[in-house]
Amino acid sequence: MFIYLIKFIIICITSLLKYTQALGFVKRCDDKFVLNKKTFYFTGANNYYLHYLNTSITAEEVFSTCEKHGLNVMRTWAFMDKEYSYNDHGHYYTYYNNVTREIEVNEGVNGLQRIDEVISIAEKHGIRLILTLTNNWVDFGGLEQWVRDFGYDTHDAFFTVPEIKKSFKKYIKTLINRTNTITGNELRAWGNGFQNQKPYDTTILTKWLDEMSTYIKYLDPNHMVSTGEEGFGLPKVESDNDIYFLDDGNDFRKNAALKNIDFATIHLYPNYWNFKNLVEDGIQYIVSHAEVAKKQLNKPIIMEEFGLFVKNRDKEFPALLESMMENDYNGIMIWMLADHTYPDFDSFTLYDEDLTKYFDKFTSLQNKKSGKKVICKKCKVLF
Repeated sequence: MFIYLIKFIIICITSLLKYTQALGFVKRCDDKFVLNKKTFYFTGANNYYLHYLNTSITAEEVFSTCEKHGLNVMRTWAFMDKEYSYNDHGHYYTYYNNVTREIEVNEGVNGLQRIDEVISIAEKHGIRLILTLTNNWVDFGGLEQWVRDFGYDTHDAFFTVPEIKKSFKKYIKTLINRTNTITGNELRAWGNGFQNQKPYDTTILTKWLDEMSTYIKYLDPNHMVSTGEEGFGLPKVESDNDIYFLDDGNDFRKNAALKNIDFATIHLYPNYWNFKNLVEDGIQYIVSHAEVAKKQLNKPIIMEEFGLFVKNRDKEFPALLESMMENDYNGIMIWMLADHTYPDFDSFTLYDEDLTKYFDKFTSLQNKKSGKKVICKKCKVLF
């Protein structure tokens, strides 16, 4: 399953996102998102293939489906390395230069112009985008691919080796300063990452997140940044499930508490995480992270990825979504929404008709929470 998004902007930062130039900016006010001086809650979805697979057709159907069902945010990939072993479509955004020992960026028609097209279609349908900048694995040429390119063999080299961090910042800067070749607007969007795990020393990842989020804020102080993480590493929770341990190198609270991290993110896959009871353990995960983000840190929180096998959707899906609503999650995003030509490879894929059955009710409830007037003197721009 391709849920290995980045954990970081990496990246672990979710450099959160801009979405599109034509849409208004979302801001943060304490633990709320604000749009046009009113509360902004949302539902959304993930999709990783829009930028390389028949974009004009697949992106059009997926964004049309979002618009039809009232989903107003899409999280999608903004990374693809030339050395990715399954890159048979010929599109790539980065490649390693053996002479300069740097990552080079492809801004051509088979490069970042693919993202330009995705953004332009999203803008047409009024959909905001969260663009992830890398991923914790080899898939699509993520962190592990870069480590190999530079000749290292340890996972944490991505977070600690100066020349790798330099190249990553180069890619970030290119995206932030880029002008869309279709819309003529500046991109200004980032997502950092997905599921950051390892190194095992939590200070390594936290320091890296601090460095990258600070760099992004330096380049573009008008957009919000997050970690893009799953939420692992919350040791005070009473549970014997190792997702709460610090062994994978994550410390959810410390990462979310960083100065330039504007909101928290978590992911939830009950079928994969050794839950004894999918609903009870899932609710514990939802509640414990909301407690930290909203009550202790006074920051918004997004359920950035949420997936269940088909056999569990009738009962567990509504129970867990209701808990997210009750605990005031600012955004809820399913994994994943696809067009009808795309197979369900990971058993989590949802299509147009599935949104009607499982998700429309909660989109309506989130929309009802939006629109309340907010008076906030210190708002930070988010999307």
